Amino acid sequence: MMVGFIQVNYHRRKIDFKKSYIITLNHQSFLDAAHIYTSIPHVFKTLGKIELLKTPIYGLIYKSVVITVDRSSLRARANSFRKMQKELEKGISIALFPEGTFPDEVREEFLPFQNGAFTLALMQETDILPILFLDTARRMPPKHIIQCTPGLNRSVFLPPVSTKGMTKEDTDALKQYVQSYMQDCLYHARNEGPKAVWDFAVNWQREHKIFQ
Repeated sequence: MMVGFIQVNYHRRKIDFKKSYIITLNHQSFLDAAHIYTSIPHVFKTLGKIELLKTPIYGLIYKSVVITVDRSSLRARANSFRKMQKELEKGISIALFPEGTFPDEVREEFLPFQNGAFTLALMQETDILPILFLDTARRMPPKHIIQCTPGLNRSVFLPPVSTKGMTKEDTDALKQYVQSYMQDCLYHARNEGPKAVWDFAVNWQREHKIFQ
């Protein structure tokens, strides 16, 4: 546990971690990159900037848990994508922030999701496991990374989204579905509390179909 942060994971025990997933997380703070390791209880890898490999000591640890990407090179990005595919084939989950970045100011609405996580999920026929971070922007505001405040650091695990029967052509539909799903569940968590989110999410999936 990080000093001063009280980690609470809602509905985590309801997830079957014998399976591998594409794990999608909302992004709101630099703290998110550390928070995933106190939230997710099984082996997974993330996608990270290649520049951090040069960091003394930390770079060695970083290399073992992160699939690096050089965003300036199309070939390097394609190679990182292939590495993620291989990890999924070994049964290792991949955790991604589909927003790609986070805004300078705290906001409730997500930035538009990017395609990568959903293309990968469909190519590998892997279910998507959304997780919401409720407090990281409060613990470490986007513009004030040295002004950490102690308190709750909550994660909310949502029922996975199945990709069964979908193809690569369904990428946009899946992406929009997951973004709406996570956004509505975030609003519900803020208004009704995280304990109530699981039942809300189950009903949400029943009432909303990717293909109407």
